[in-house]
Amino acid sequence: HTVALERNKQTTTTTRTKMQSVAMKSVTRALPKRFAAVSSRRATVVVRASEEPPTTEGSSPATPPPPPPAPAKKSISFGDAMAFSGAGPETINGRLAMLGFIAALGAEASSGETVFQQIGDAEPSILFAFIMFAAASLIPIFKGVKKEKFAFFSPEAEMLNGRAAMIGFALLIAIEAKSGAAFF
Repeated sequence: HTVALERNKQTTTTTRTKMQSVAMKSVTRALPKRFAAVSSRRATVVVRASEEPPTTEGSSPATPPPPPPAPAKKSISFGDAMAFSGAGPETINGRLAMLGFIAALGAEASSGETVFQQIGDAEPSILFAFIMFAAASLIPIFKGVKKEKFAFFSPEAEMLNGRAAMIGFALLIAIEAKSGAAFF
């Protein structure tokens, strides 16, 4: 085996030397004499290879390690959901404001009562509706459901509408408190 390697080295060296001399002759013919002396002094590069280590039969290439396990879904606690920067407060308040603003305007237009009179007349049913809406808003947050866009309904549009309803409901209460009468 080593004899074959030595012969291969000798053949490679001889072939390389022949190729270098042919290349040198063609370069020296094309260049003026002052550059021919510089080109003939170029150093040669020698590349040496070593023998590959023997492999045992039956061994397969190393198998890649298994992928790391997927991170466990983090459950959201009530405190996390209802924190100041949590997902719950603005979502719940916005939905309740939209519900309350439309219900107050509708009831006021049909009965002529102020918001304060409406709340006094139907306090248990209003509280029940608010609790149901809050629970229905919290359940997807606890399950970690991602808010997605559906047609022209989007989480951004819901937040914007909720904020507008909060402002509208606050203004309705302020106007009725100031005037002492129903808005309509």
